[in-house]
Amino acid sequence: REGRMDFRTRIDNQVFGVRATALIIKDGKIFLTKDSKRRYYTIGGAIAVNEVAVDAVGREVKEELGVDSCVNKLAFVVENQFTQGSIAFHNIEFHFIVEPIGEMPDEMIEGKLKQTCEWIDVDKLVNLDVVPAFLAEELSNWDGLVKHIMNVKEKTT
Repeated sequence: REGRMDFRTRIDNQVFGVRATALIIKDGKIFLTKDSKRRYYTIGGAIAVNEVAVDAVGREVKEELGVDSCVNKLAFVVENQFTQGSIAFHNIEFHFIVEPIGEMPDEMIEGKLKQTCEWIDVDKLVNLDVVPAFLAEELSNWDGLVKHIMNVKEKTT
């Protein structure tokens, strides 16, 4: 991370970011990490300035899982707007189908954070609390073409 500047900006209480995510899929299952609240997440993170999205995905998989991967193709481009507390986020996200190379670990490590990982049937995602939520519906129906998804939360006053 030394010398790397993420594609992320904060202006007052607005955060803008560009992210890349690995949809690690094998035999109809997707590899997800799980937090203490039983919420499941994809592997991924911020793209660095001057970094190509494909490279960012491979780097994130290597950093968080310690494995090499083959980034196959872009599946979803997501515009994600949401608020957390008093902060408004606006992320542009690139979600790639990724094939892992070699054995996958039992946990994801990011800095001091360690989380369990699991292979989950793509068809069973609808029963789980998955972030990002659109995957539960869209992944099992994905037709191989890039799909643009706008996830805009209406502002509540």
